[in-house]
Formats: sequence, structure tokens, C-alpha cells
Amino acid sequence: MKKILIPLSFLLLALSSCQETESPSNEAVISAAELETLLFMREEEKLAHDVYVYAFEKYGLPIFQNIANSESSHVLSVLRVMETYQIQDPLSGSTNLREFTDPTLIKIYSDLRTRVDLSLNESIKVGLFIEDLDIYDLENALSETDKVNISTLYANLECGSKNHMRAFYDQATSVGITYTPEFISQSDYSSIINSPKTGCNAN
Repeated sequence: MKKILIPLSFLLLALSSCQETESPSNEAVISAAELETLLFMREEEKLAHDVYVYAFEKYGLPIFQNIANSESSHVLSVLRVMETYQIQDPLSGSTNLREFTDPTLIKIYSDLRTRVDLSLNESIKVGLFIEDLDIYDLENALSETDKVNISTLYANLECGSKNHMRAFYDQATSVGITYTPEFISQSDYSSIINSPKTGCNAN
């Protein structure tokens, strides 16, 4: 599943009004693709947070609260990078649950809440699904940028998502749940769940 890009109405704020005889540095110029992906990641990380908050409120399982807290730091990490490029936040800093601008993420959020309502076991599968999707989208995002700060952001987010996947896998295994990845390959999934948790700059 390839991420669906944010509508162009949010795109391309002026990065600088000054024109020099030299070309601006590569780090100061952001492409339309990089901009679209940053905006998408801002909301995708919030989606993970909001679903986990909902699951914790419904079932009280600590893993959902712990990973929701981590997702809050992911959202802030994306926003900090957006600020360096003077990119306007489509949500204007909102932390309201269920608030998104991207139609695809609105639909995914609704579908995942419905799955959470089915059972605690299904909610654990939803956690694996979200991290599966996040890792897939972050790997694609890494391939689209040559900016050091954006690449570092995505690598840290991916590291965090892999740790979350390991945590949900351990939870699933303890209650006899199996999950087949829908986005990353089975070999990549096996490699992640069979490797130890790693330290990340973004949790």
C-alpha cells in the first residue's frame, strides 16, 4: 500500500524571498514530494497515537498507553522538522483525538476503531497492523529524500516503529495471536520480531 499524498492545497509555502546569484543549499530547498510526505507522516503518527489511546481507554492494557505516549513524541519530532522548513501544520498543532485532514487517514482511523471495538485480541492485531503500515511508509519516505534532517527523522521513527512492533508481537504471542504482515515482507517482519529492541532517538 503506497501512502496517499496530502492534497496540494497545503503545499509549498515560501522558504525564502531572497535570490542570490548562487543556487540555495540543498538542505534549504524541499521538494514537493518531501513536503507531501512530511505532512502525511505528521498525521499518520497522530493516527497511531489516537488509535492506541482509544484502545487503552476501552481495555486498559498498559501497552497501548505506553506506545501512545511514544507516538506523541513521534508527532512532535515531525513537527520540529516541519518548522525548520516553515511548513504550516495542517492541524494547527491540534491534539484532539479523531482529528485529521487527509481523507485516507480519516477512513483508516474509522476502520481501525471499529476493529478495536471487536475485542482486545483484535486490538493487539491492530497495533501490529499500524506498525506494519508505518514501517512500510517510512521506508518509502526514506527513499524519497536526500535531506539529512528528514532522513534522520524517518530513520528514528522507523526504529521506534520496529520496537513497537516487537512489543505488540510479544503481547500477541502471550495470548496465542498470530499476525501476517500486510505491507512489509514476511522476511522483514520475521527479522524485526526476532531481533532485540534497539535504542532510538525517537521512541
